[in-house]
Amino acid sequence: MEAATLLVLMKCNITSKYKGYTYLPAAVKMAGRYSGESLCTMKNIYPVVGQIFYVSPREVERAIRTVVERCWQNNREYMIEILGFRAKKCPGNGQFIDALVYYILNRNPQLDLREIV
Repeated sequence: MEAATLLVLMKCNITSKYKGYTYLPAAVKMAGRYSGESLCTMKNIYPVVGQIFYVSPREVERAIRTVVERCWQNNREYMIEILGFRAKKCPGNGQFIDALVYYILNRNPQLDLREIV
C-alpha cells in the first residue's frame, strides 16, 4: 500500500522534500486498514501518524494538504482519475485519502486488506 502511494506521488512530481511525502503513505495505509469503517481523518488518522513521526496532528494535516494541493497543480488529470469524477477544485485531505485507498485497491487486486498492518 505504501509503495503504491509513493508511485502515485511520483506520477504527480512530488519528491521527498515535502513532509507529506512520508506522512501520506502512513495515512493511506491506516485508512486502508479500516476501510469500510467510518473514520474522521483529524480524529483517527492524524494523531496516530503524528505519534509515528513525533509531530502534532496539525503538522500532519498541513503537510498532507500541501502534497494534495501540489498533486492537483502538477497532474490534475491523474488526480481526476484517482478521484473517479471530474472535480473542479482540489479535493480535501480526507476525500483524497479515501479515493486513493480505493484507487490503489482497485489497481492492485492482489492486496489483501487483512494483510495491511
